[in-house]
Amino acid sequence: MTAIQFHVNEVFDIPTRGGLIAVGSTRNGDFVSVPRLRDDASGQTIHVLGVDHPTPRTQRTGETILVVDRADADLVQVGRLWTAE
Repeated sequence: MTAIQFHVNEVFDIPTRGGLIAVGSTRNGDFVSVPRLRDDASGQTIHVLGVDHPTPRTQRTGETILVVDRADADLVQVGRLWTAE
């Protein structure tokens, strides 16, 4: 079985939110709960706090919104690829 991957398309740091907002595209399926992800380049764990509600944009584009711990800011960058464990 091929693991689900998440490609980071955009990142937002909204101070009132509990974490960084990562908007991205999934490959090989969709998440059905809060995923456990690893950064493909470094192998480090990405601490996902939650999956955010779809917006009109993400409904149109098929993108997914993840809320990620600010401690992982070095890994939450446009172009990163994360793979589900």
